[in-house]
Amino acid sequence: MSIPLAAANGHWGMWMLTAATQLVARLGTRVVGNFQRSAGVLRSEGLGRFLQLSALSLSEPLRSQWLRRRVAADARQALSKLDTATKRRGLFIDCGSNIGQGYKFFSRYYTPDRYDYVLIEPNMNCLPHLHALRSEKLTMEIVAKAASVKDGYAELLGPPSDRPEPTHEGCSIVPIHNESLYRSQRFARDLVETFSLSQMIRAKSDLYDVVVLKLDVEGAEYEILDDMIRSGIHRDLYAAYVEFHSLYMRNSERRKKRAVERKMIRAFLDAGTRFSRWI
Repeated sequence: MSIPLAAANGHWGMWMLTAATQLVARLGTRVVGNFQRSAGVLRSEGLGRFLQLSALSLSEPLRSQWLRRRVAADARQALSKLDTATKRRGLFIDCGSNIGQGYKFFSRYYTPDRYDYVLIEPNMNCLPHLHALRSEKLTMEIVAKAASVKDGYAELLGPPSDRPEPTHEGCSIVPIHNESLYRSQRFARDLVETFSLSQMIRAKSDLYDVVVLKLDVEGAEYEILDDMIRSGIHRDLYAAYVEFHSLYMRNSERRKKRAVERKMIRAFLDAGTRFSRWI
């Protein structure tokens, strides 16, 4: 007996979801989260989109290994620059710190004995984790605001209420940042304060010989990077590690943002700033 096409697609989708669940059980924590998000789009955007996100999740260990080598090489070159510079000290700006995952990764290369750290995170639920890190390292500033292109206030948006997670990595001031995965809702009761990241970098660059930026701001990176390029602030950075979020946007917006990403990366490289994708 033949199976109707719709039913066949349904069985195929359920099989893929079961296989994905079994595979997820054998993967690391970060990959697990990404894979679960990938599986969530199977029903809404189809098998092709699911496979695209799943492949990205599965390739993360390899991409992480490449990134570690790249960061190590960047840090060695930066150290050589510091050794011959006037102030002999660098600054690492961790923008979108969440609970300190980026700090723990980068501080192994941009070490606190030569770098001060600024950790930026608007999600108040994450702040106790960051303050715990600061108790160990005195050269750390914590900024409980959202990076933007201007001073002001904005809504902090996150996943639907049926996915409660107080330190959720998907919080953003950009409504469409995860539109492919879910419709964002207001995450915090109060508005969060915003500030100009370009202005912060300009002020800090006068105090340090090397300034390094990690930018993971859930979709706000496009406006922020455009502001940096237009004002020339990107030239004040030694290196930038940026996570782009076009992959989690809807098709039409995703295509536009991909083209923008290529132009932005080229602008940074042309300015002599090292640029890598953060994951």
